[in-house]
Amino acid sequence: MKYKGILFDLDGTLLDTTELIVKSFQHTFRVHYNRDITPADVHPFFGQTLRAAMEHLGPDKVEELIATYRDYNITHHDRLTTAFTGVVEVLQELYNAGAAMAIVTSKTQGTALRGLRLFDLDKYFTAVIGVEQCQKHKPDPEPVLTAIKELGLTAADCLMVGDSPHDIISAKRAGAHTAAVRWTQVPWRSIIAEKPDYILNTMEDLFFICEISRPK
Repeated sequence: MKYKGILFDLDGTLLDTTELIVKSFQHTFRVHYNRDITPADVHPFFGQTLRAAMEHLGPDKVEELIATYRDYNITHHDRLTTAFTGVVEVLQELYNAGAAMAIVTSKTQGTALRGLRLFDLDKYFTAVIGVEQCQKHKPDPEPVLTAIKELGLTAADCLMVGDSPHDIISAKRAGAHTAAVRWTQVPWRSIIAEKPDYILNTMEDLFFICEISRPK
């Protein structure tokens, strides 16, 4: 196996929460500003912490915005969360092949675990690094380095898979290898500008990248 450890972002990489995130933002800004925002307004903030997004979009009401967003998001989480095609099967095969895996996300650890448990995926991950596990957040390398430490590996042994420039930058700064998923909602040009080592058109591409025999 080429990489002993595989780190994954969660939203937009393994789980499709686009509708959930967009609707959570839209609800929040209707409540506090009576203002409509579009998916295009929200997509550039994918991969950032919720606080960072709110500080940009509504700096005068950050705490209120976060509280309203989280309340709506949790209420509708399970109904509006799905796993991307191939995720369940590929994670199982990577686990069976002996890959150590971790989640590195900008959401809270509890919410991340809730999403993973919806599809019985939590059993595959040694570590789930959420926003509260780190002082600094992506694109800083701290979250990736924290996950690598939890796996007991070196950065050179690890591949980070994500859907935003922040994932790629964070992993590169940590010294890990990088892969960008093509099903991202983040503007593709911004991701390619960070020069990921690999591009995934499907989850199954990880078998080739990690040099694992594809199941028949």
